[in-house]
Amino acid sequence: FFFFFFSTFPLTIECLRKPLYNLRKMKTHLLLIAATVFTFEYCLGLSVQPGATVGVVGKGFISILTAKLAAINGYNAWVAIPPGEEEAVKTLIYENPDDDEKLPIKLISSMESEAIEASLSTSDAVILASDDSNTPLAESVVNFVLQPELCSQLKRIVFMSRNLNNQGYGFFVKASKMSSNGEVWAPDANLIKQFKGIEDLIKKRAKEIGFDYTIARAGTLKGGACGEVDGEDYCPQFLASKYYEVTKKDIVTWQFLFDCQSRGVVLEKGDVLPGPGNKAVFTASAPEPSVGDTSRGGIAGAMIECIARENSANCDFGIGASASRSPPTSSEWDNLF
Repeated sequence: FFFFFFSTFPLTIECLRKPLYNLRKMKTHLLLIAATVFTFEYCLGLSVQPGATVGVVGKGFISILTAKLAAINGYNAWVAIPPGEEEAVKTLIYENPDDDEKLPIKLISSMESEAIEASLSTSDAVILASDDSNTPLAESVVNFVLQPELCSQLKRIVFMSRNLNNQGYGFFVKASKMSSNGEVWAPDANLIKQFKGIEDLIKKRAKEIGFDYTIARAGTLKGGACGEVDGEDYCPQFLASKYYEVTKKDIVTWQFLFDCQSRGVVLEKGDVLPGPGNKAVFTASAPEPSVGDTSRGGIAGAMIECIARENSANCDFGIGASASRSPPTSSEWDNLF
């Protein structure tokens, strides 16, 4: 950058002394400066730093949690939610009703297309994230979000995909989904094809319009909330304790137990993380982290962390869960990435 600047500096002085005579030289000089700035920015990548606007479009708890973490990390966050669900969503974000003034997050009904378009047009990053383990976000949703006229400010798109390598999946995993936990990630060839199709579409739009993409891969999503309120390991940055009430199916919800001891993160570049294999029946609702698991807190945190990092642009990574009562610190996220 400095080489280009100082090498063209004499031409700048000459053009300023005789602007009309050196009009052609001035034009050449400006082209050189523009090329330099473009090259400098391209080499660094397009990161999105706190203070920028981040939008989340998707379905389920993961989209709400991701928007909350974006706001906590200093971004101007907005999230598309089902119509009429604003109060229910707030109970998942805020432990206390008055906390919404301390952590403002813009909630937009998914039926308000004009409001979503207005927010998209001012967004520096958009995250597509869904809890649904049976189908990816619809292609029509992706095309709506990535309209060229709405992407003038967009620097990064993050798509929460799934582990598509088909290692450690099969009969036992499908059986565990049917008998133990309907949220188990149990892909077949058709489902893998659907997710790969959305990934390819996002990569194509990124190349055509000119922004970076990141694909974050998950296995079976578990947990995502704060743990025991006011307990030693309470993590208020995650979903409120209302989450456990909503997902409770027994006297003590295993989701709560999972959150308390599975806040560690495994991050591997590429599509390499395996499924649980023949242990799937035992791990589907297990309260401890197992192969094939992804904590919602872990992948939501990774998606927020990645948008501020140049080295996560135009690549994919998988997120697994590991035993820890505390989520990664800033330095630990640095090491992971």
